[in-house]
Amino acid sequence: MSDWKESLAKIAKKNFGLTLVPHRELSQIEKEALKLNHVNHISSGKQAKAPYNFIPLNDKVVMSKELPGEGECTFDRYHKSKNTGYIKLTIKTETPLYIRDTLDKDEVQLNDGEKNLINPDFFSPGKKIRIPGSSLRGMIRTMVEMLSFGKFGFFDNKRLCFRGVADRSRLGSDYKDIMIDEKDNCFPNIKAGILKKLNQSYVIYPSKSLPVGSGGTQIYRINFDKTTKIVDGTTGFVVPCFEFRDVYFKPLKPQPHTHYRWNNYKKVNEPYKLKYAKLASVSDTKDAQHPQKGFIIASGEFGTKKHLHWVINEPDSKPDNKYIPVDERVIKEYKDDSSRDEGADLLEKLKVYKSGVPCFYILNDRNEVTSFGHTGMFRLAYEKTIGEHIPPELQDETKVDIVEAIFGNEKKFAGRVFFEDAFLQKPTDDDYEEVRISKTLLGPKPTTFQHYLVQTEENLNNHPRNLAHYNSSNAIRGNKLYWHKSAQWEKDNQKEFNPKIEIQMRPIKSGRTFIGKVRFENLSDIELGALLFALELPPDCCHKLGMGKPLGLGSVRITPTLILSDRKKRYTDLFTEWPLKESAFPNKGIAYFKGKFEKHILEEIKETKTKLWKVDRMKELKTMLIFDKSRSDEKTRYMTIEPDNEFKERKVLPKPTNVHPLPAEQ
Repeated sequence: MSDWKESLAKIAKKNFGLTLVPHRELSQIEKEALKLNHVNHISSGKQAKAPYNFIPLNDKVVMSKELPGEGECTFDRYHKSKNTGYIKLTIKTETPLYIRDTLDKDEVQLNDGEKNLINPDFFSPGKKIRIPGSSLRGMIRTMVEMLSFGKFGFFDNKRLCFRGVADRSRLGSDYKDIMIDEKDNCFPNIKAGILKKLNQSYVIYPSKSLPVGSGGTQIYRINFDKTTKIVDGTTGFVVPCFEFRDVYFKPLKPQPHTHYRWNNYKKVNEPYKLKYAKLASVSDTKDAQHPQKGFIIASGEFGTKKHLHWVINEPDSKPDNKYIPVDERVIKEYKDDSSRDEGADLLEKLKVYKSGVPCFYILNDRNEVTSFGHTGMFRLAYEKTIGEHIPPELQDETKVDIVEAIFGNEKKFAGRVFFEDAFLQKPTDDDYEEVRISKTLLGPKPTTFQHYLVQTEENLNNHPRNLAHYNSSNAIRGNKLYWHKSAQWEKDNQKEFNPKIEIQMRPIKSGRTFIGKVRFENLSDIELGALLFALELPPDCCHKLGMGKPLGLGSVRITPTLILSDRKKRYTDLFTEWPLKESAFPNKGIAYFKGKFEKHILEEIKETKTKLWKVDRMKELKTMLIFDKSRSDEKTRYMTIEPDNEFKERKVLPKPTNVHPLPAEQ
């Protein structure tokens, strides 16, 4: 372990009782396998559009030269070689800005304590309109991380889930390999059973396999009318979407059944075979024609195409029918899957159906449950976590980079920067936009792997069949940012809104000014330079802040004013710094500190260019920060599903400079 790592380990052990385990270094083979370089040229027919894009991962981490808590970086005094003071922030809104307000006690009581109530006003505790310091801190921290070639910041290291029933990319074929046996007319590989909660754990009791003489099956299918939803062989038996019912039926052997699919090239319906056990009818009650107890399960609708429900056997009542435990990790992955329909959440259903709910699941070679779901073609968890798509060096907890040295780490040491709220100057009623209904706000969808993962030239060959997904060795794209664009509102501002996908908001208009402050203590010249470099962007660039970024909200221009404190004079002459003046250190202005930081980073990454913004990775950042009203919003809009599904072909998101190229001189 190198000297700086040993020092950090000692501090962590002495002050916090932590034992730091270093990440192993990637071998050359592993570095080559984890593909970091996104394709440069994508033909127009394969290019995706999105209101966001990504700043590429860095392949090297620039570490902090000093460790907080050591030497002249301790927290118990002001050090002569360090910088202490504050930065005044003048923040001008270039587009409307919205940060959601909280509810005060009177508002909660007025609305009978309604939990989901949302206040559409701008953030204004105590009736004072302000930008919270926490919002500014988060925005600038991410900017320092990118500019200083730091570690990849906060991410949820989980396994994402996917479903690829009709997907035309490699994801679809990989999904089928797990879920069905294509060599046997797509006979299901899945298992069926009853999911129950025992104390604080979850278990599955496997269904019977019937009829025994034919090798046995747990799973059956039965038709229902696509219009009336009535199940075949019944007079009024209906199962709502995502629900299940107890039924009786006569078990049958699986057989191949002919189905038809539309061939868009030949313009004909082509026959194909699917193997399953098809029931003729079910019943609420047991009789000679329906002797076997089981459960019928309805999936969600898929337009007018679905016409088959699932039916499974009840579990075996024999004492030796042992349950299969479901690992806590699998349960966590299931809970973390935000793309699942609420009605299909089995863990929520268990709160109502205490005796258990029908489920389908997959076992690995060790007879362990790897994924489970509500219906036969359920969502699977990827084999790899998000963290496995990030180079170990970029998430090494034993390393302290510049951003961590400045902003602190809750497990190791405190930060040395403090962001105060920024207040609206000379507020009037005219500062507000009218209450608006936003256009549909879509949450992050990292499962859209053709956007969120690096795709190479090789991956684009035989597109979309060869695209890399989350079981590949491709890296994530990097830090996600939103393009600057004009504000987009719902056209009908009087219509009822859907709180699941829309929000009511009362933003602050463009052209308004907020004043805030960032205090700092004991920062080195390079650290203070990093902070100032992140605050003072090139003249044509702006930051993004608040909600509604994909809709064009939140473009702000920040002008910093640096005030340094002479701590010795402060304590020897009461009035020497009252008020603090920018000219207290005339040779140490913003340009001086930014220059020190820029020179340091260029040297550390061994870059021959003399300007940080000229580095290829920083060009990708700069083009996303440029605020240019003449840019077309068409290139940075959300893709649509209707009338044409633009996601169907898995188009790949280009690099930022391929969307909006920088002028040649930049």
